[in-house]
Amino acid sequence: MQAVDYILGIDWLGGVAVAAVLVVVGLVLLRFLMATTSEVGHMLPGAGNAAGKALLDARGELPADSWVCVNCRSVNTPHASHCYRGCGSRDELAEPLPVDRSIVADGNNGGRIL
Repeated sequence: MQAVDYILGIDWLGGVAVAAVLVVVGLVLLRFLMATTSEVGHMLPGAGNAAGKALLDARGELPADSWVCVNCRSVNTPHASHCYRGCGSRDELAEPLPVDRSIVADGNNGGRIL
């Protein structure tokens, strides 16, 4: 009996309203973060290089036969026959992965400037 009284005493309409407001606030916050992350990254000196080095360190060692696309500078796995960004086939666009990981993180490996 107490469980039934408890369930009947819940303000379901209020709960749905609070949940809807939280979802809307979350979506607005997500949109704001997606729109400003790039600009904030450009304002902080060295943030891009630090993020690149952190990603390379977190990823660990890449397979020895990994390759870099000469168009977009993406690092592709050894079994990929095409660039994952759609630039073209490995036979046409592949170059070996640089040995010095700091070159990849700094974007000094012949990559494009964004």
